[in-house]
Amino acid sequence: MSNPGASSKITGFLGKYKILIAFLVLIIVISFMTPNFLSWRNIINVFRQSSIIGIMAIGATFVIIGGGFDISVGSLLALTAAMVVGLQSYMHWFPAMLVVLLVGAAFGVANGFLTSKIHIPPIIATLGTMTIIRGIVYMYTGGYPLYVDSEGFAFIGNGYVGPVPFPIILLLALVALGQFILVRTKFGRYSCAIGGNKEAARLSGVKVDFYIIMTFVMGGVMAAMSGVVYASRLLSVTPLAGQGYELDAIASAVIGGTSVSGGEGSVLRTLIGALLLTMITNAFNLIGIDLYVQYVFKGLVILAAVGFDSFYKARS
Repeated sequence: MSNPGASSKITGFLGKYKILIAFLVLIIVISFMTPNFLSWRNIINVFRQSSIIGIMAIGATFVIIGGGFDISVGSLLALTAAMVVGLQSYMHWFPAMLVVLLVGAAFGVANGFLTSKIHIPPIIATLGTMTIIRGIVYMYTGGYPLYVDSEGFAFIGNGYVGPVPFPIILLLALVALGQFILVRTKFGRYSCAIGGNKEAARLSGVKVDFYIIMTFVMGGVMAAMSGVVYASRLLSVTPLAGQGYELDAIASAVIGGTSVSGGEGSVLRTLIGALLLTMITNAFNLIGIDLYVQYVFKGLVILAAVGFDSFYKARS
């Protein structure tokens, strides 16, 4: 005879720690399949490869928790990466970086305004801005790659602090900041409340439209920061930069346990989700599995994460 209480406890435990369990199981399986996987060099490589998507996924987490979706961030990465390179012909790289962060925030305001004030569904609003931004990228670059040779700027994407690459330090610092904002600030609490029940939050006196816009601003700023790291890492930008990155950022958040219906999520778990995706790609490359198979497997992982979340909510 089954024990409903024990079953409920097991379901609750799996629901709470599913991403961590999956992460640990994947590490164990891959380490048996590829002995070099747990080498220090490869671990650092996985973290560094996760830095650009991981930073973007921080912003995606806030947007999804607030009940929205932003598929324009890949194009925004391309625009800000191109701008931070192009502006260095006229100014030092640091003020150029500040300018592109403001550009990211401005597009976040635009996306949030279209969603909250004009009431365009988030995925449609950001589909429109995604197309507009990609067109601006082509106009800005003229369709040609842009290059930069600033050593100071190159440090952001290629520098080291001791044995640790600077992009990893930047990623971890932004994850810590994002988690603090989500858990300890009014902005974070209200974002969860709005994503959980927008009308209840409105009746409680929360300025719903303002905080929805702010979640998109967070998404825009993090996308711009990803653009800076991208340009610094490659020291060049093409008009095609960032294509598909928005899907990986959203997938990282969802795999990390951010509810697609809003109201629930964690920046720390999003980091694990980003690492999980990168580990899968890294392991498949080490094993020699074809790129097309990797896409299929990644899609199955995303469906499994969303399916488990939906099943767990239905059981609860």
